Amino acid sequence: MEMNEERNGELPMDFDHDHIEHCNTETEEEVDNLIRDIFGEDGEHADIVEDDVEIDELPNAESDIDSNIWSNIQNDSEEYQHLKERKFVVGEKAILDLLKRSSCKECKEPVDPSSITEGEKIASGIKFKFVCKNGHEGKWISTPFYGARSVVNMMLQLMVLLSGMSWENFAMGASFINLIIGSGRHFYVMQHQYSTAIKSYFLSHIDKARQSLGGIPLSIAVDVRYNSPGFSANKSTAVFMDSKTHTILHLEIGDSREVDRHSPRMEKILVEKGLKYLVHHSPLVIWEVISDASRTITALMKTDPFKHLKHSLDVWHKSKKLASSLAELARKSAFKVLLYWIKPIVNHFWWCCNTCNGKVDRLLKRWVGILHHVNNNHVLPGGRCFHPETANMVENHWLERDSAAFKELTKIVTNKEWCGSMEYYVNCQQTWAIEIFFSHTLLHYCPKRNSYSYDSYCIRNVLAVLDHNHHKDREAATTMDGIVSAQCQVSRRTKQWVAYERKKEKNFPYIAG
Repeated sequence: MEMNEERNGELPMDFDHDHIEHCNTETEEEVDNLIRDIFGEDGEHADIVEDDVEIDELPNAESDIDSNIWSNIQNDSEEYQHLKERKFVVGEKAILDLLKRSSCKECKEPVDPSSITEGEKIASGIKFKFVCKNGHEGKWISTPFYGARSVVNMMLQLMVLLSGMSWENFAMGASFINLIIGSGRHFYVMQHQYSTAIKSYFLSHIDKARQSLGGIPLSIAVDVRYNSPGFSANKSTAVFMDSKTHTILHLEIGDSREVDRHSPRMEKILVEKGLKYLVHHSPLVIWEVISDASRTITALMKTDPFKHLKHSLDVWHKSKKLASSLAELARKSAFKVLLYWIKPIVNHFWWCCNTCNGKVDRLLKRWVGILHHVNNNHVLPGGRCFHPETANMVENHWLERDSAAFKELTKIVTNKEWCGSMEYYVNCQQTWAIEIFFSHTLLHYCPKRNSYSYDSYCIRNVLAVLDHNHHKDREAATTMDGIVSAQCQVSRRTKQWVAYERKKEKNFPYIAG
C-alpha cells in the first residue's frame, strides 16, 4: 500500500537498556513474522487482501460475453455511430486482395490490379489509389473522418487515455507487430482537447454526488498521495472521501512549484484548500474529518476554520505503532514473554476504540484494564473483563506484577503522550478505502514510475476518480446457478488459503453515457 509520508516516529518509551541482552536470531525472526502476520508484509492494512490475488490467473467468467458497452445506446448521431461501429485489425495483403477483386463505382468494370498504389499518409490508416479498365480513377481509405480527422486515430487516442495506458507503451507494443498508429506528438495535442469534455463530465458527476449526500452529517476521510517519494515529489493528490459510502466527493491536485519545490508543504495547502471548499462552499454537512497521524493535518484542524470539526485519526496506524513498540521490547531476551501478548494487546486496543461509544474516559478505562488481564486477574476496579470465561487465553504466559516485563508494559500502556492522543480514536475510524484507491485505481491510471505534465496528471486523476465512484458498489459475480462466485488464493501475509468474493466485471457506464 502507498502510505502518506507524514507518519511520525514511535512512541517515546523510556526503556532501561543497561541490563537487557539482545535475543538470538530465531527470536528476531519470530517477532518479525508475528508483525507481518498482524499487519502484512509491506505495511498494508490487514483488511486489504486484493494484493494477494494474481490477476493474470483469475478465471474470467464473462470473457466470452459480448462486452460492447455501446450495444444498448440508442443514439443516431454521427458521433455515436462512429463509436458503435465495430473495428478490426486487418493486414495489408488482405486489403490489397479485396481491392483487386473490386469494381469501379462509375462503370462497374474491374479495377486494374497493376494500377493500385498507396496514396497520402493517413494517421492510423491507409489510402490506396487505383484505375479501372476504362480509365476511371478511384480511391479507397481505411478510416472514416470526423472534423477532418481520422476516426480510427481518434478512437485509438481515446482508448489509450480512457483506459489509463501510456502512449509510449502502446506505441512500443504496436511497433512489435508493425501496427500503424498516429504520432505521440499528435496524441498529446489531442489529449488537451479531450480533457475539456472529461473534466466537464467530472464536475457534473461530483456535483451530483454532493447533492445526493447534502444535508446528511458526513465523516470525510482525507489522505494525500505524492507522485514520487515525498521530498522529491513534483505533484500530489489530495482525496476527500465519504467514509460510509466510500464516494470521492472532492479532489485537489498540487504542483511543487506552488511551494517553491518544497514538496512536503503541499499536504497542508491541498488539505486546507479542499476542506475550505467542502465545509464553507459545498452543500455537504461535515462534522468529522479522518486522516492519518500527520502532525501537519492535526495542527491544521486546530485552526479557526476547522476547529469546530471532530478530528479522528486512523486507528490502524495507531495499532501498528503499538505493535512496533511491543515488538521492539520483545526482541530483548528479558522481555521475550511479551511476544505472546502482542496480538492480544493490539486486538484489545481495537476493541476499546470500537466499543467506547465516542467517550474517551471509557476508552482509557478499558485500555488500562489490560494491565489486570495480563496478570490473570479479570476482576477490575469497578468492573471485570468483558470476555467470556471460555475465551482463548495466553496460557502459561501470564505476567507477574513485579516482573520486569510487566513494568515495561505498564510504561507503554500508561504513557502520557499515548493516552493523551486517545481522543482521536474514540470513533474507531480508518482511511483504508482511500489507500486502496491510491494503490489500485490511481496507481493504474497514474503510475509513479511515469512522469506526466500537470495537465496529463490532472486528467488521469479525474479518470481514476470516475472509475472508483462508478464501480465501488459492484455486486458479487455469480455462477449460472446463482451462487456467489469465489476465488481462492494463498495469502502471502498469512501463508493460508483465503476465499475472496469476486466482483462483477467493470462496465464503465460513464464512457458510453
